Amino acid sequence: MQRTLFLIPVPDDLFGLPVVGVGWLLILWGLIVAVWIFLLSRKPTFMQELLGHLPLFAVVAAAIVFVLPMLRVTEGDQIGFPIRGYGVLLVFAIVSAVGLAAYRAQQMGLNPEVIFSLAMVLIICGVVGARLFFVIQYWENFYRPGDWQATAQEIFKVTEGGIVVYGSLIGGAVAFAVFCYRKQINALALADLIAPSLMIGMFFGRLGCFMNGCCYGGLCTLPLAVQFPQGIAPQYTPPYVRHLESGAFYGLLFVENEEDQVIVANVLPDSAASKTGKFEPGDVVESIDGYPLQGESYEPLDLLKNRFLASWMKEGPRKGTLEIKLADKGDVALHVDEMPSASLPIHPTQIYSSLNGFILCLLVLAYYPFRKTDGEVIALTLGLYSIARFLLEVIRTDEYAIGGTGLTISQNVSVVISVLAVCLFIFARIRKQPLAWPREVALNADS
Repeated sequence: MQRTLFLIPVPDDLFGLPVVGVGWLLILWGLIVAVWIFLLSRKPTFMQELLGHLPLFAVVAAAIVFVLPMLRVTEGDQIGFPIRGYGVLLVFAIVSAVGLAAYRAQQMGLNPEVIFSLAMVLIICGVVGARLFFVIQYWENFYRPGDWQATAQEIFKVTEGGIVVYGSLIGGAVAFAVFCYRKQINALALADLIAPSLMIGMFFGRLGCFMNGCCYGGLCTLPLAVQFPQGIAPQYTPPYVRHLESGAFYGLLFVENEEDQVIVANVLPDSAASKTGKFEPGDVVESIDGYPLQGESYEPLDLLKNRFLASWMKEGPRKGTLEIKLADKGDVALHVDEMPSASLPIHPTQIYSSLNGFILCLLVLAYYPFRKTDGEVIALTLGLYSIARFLLEVIRTDEYAIGGTGLTISQNVSVVISVLAVCLFIFARIRKQPLAWPREVALNADS
């Protein structure tokens, strides 16, 4: 894991003019756009290409003025832009996905410029959709009561991680449909063409998740288990925070039963809890450090998290110490000598997901020449991915079940996507329309 690769120093101002915001970077971008327009003005398609690129010019300018000032951080005595491992691998994902799609488009007799134009739209809408999905899902982590500027700053920290694949698919799907309608392109044929690119992007993107520490798995005793470092307070790594607040460092795992009671789900061997000999699965927790876990406006598990976090904030010898009152057993004291330097061993689900993306990419690439109708490949891709994602969620612990379904939000979406994928595959087969880009086109392009 390596959240920050290096820091690019950026001063507040240069010769009295701000570097970011309304300043030097905006001037530089204006010059780049002016040169581009000058060079393009000699082409007969000048106005068409200019109008197509205006949204990009506006988005970059808006990012320079409003977003970049919020992304600067202070590390030690330096102020600048952090280059995150997650962000770098996200760029790798985009470049590899677009490159593969452009190469395959050329094979099928399609102008690669179509892919580049589509990529710009999908990148913007996909990232917005992915981030929006994540922000909605974890709103409590972003909202700063009474301070919307701080809330917005947290929302825009995309390079630090926090995007959801299904959000990008939803945002990208809407943009894709509009793009194909405006360009009068067969949407199913183009979707089949870019399907492998989605998966190769997944391959690099999930490696970025591993660098960031997000999308982590549950406890693991296998040799392939990984541990994430503590991090620097208050920016602890996500798995470490989960183990702090869940009681895992004390050796306890909890669940909530149908009566809204917190019960012990498991006692980890060789832990502080197991050494007391008083905790057993099924024990009902009534209070922690005298604070009851019921009768409040908050969920019992949320109250439990707060008490475990508070135990690590105590000063002196009381740090890492708490008392848990069990029904029928009374108070049990727990103590951990010092804060662990790393998380407990967990499943590297990011690596599993990355390998899943790579394998699916190869699989749909191999299937593409044998498709019979347009839409089969994208249906196969979405169907297989949704099944794999559903299974991966079983060993991921960064999401909770929602809506009384017993399934995480991603598992619920996976069920919907898999059903839609099956329907799309059947629809594609019963249409019996000829391929927009027959296999012979690719064979002729290769010869």
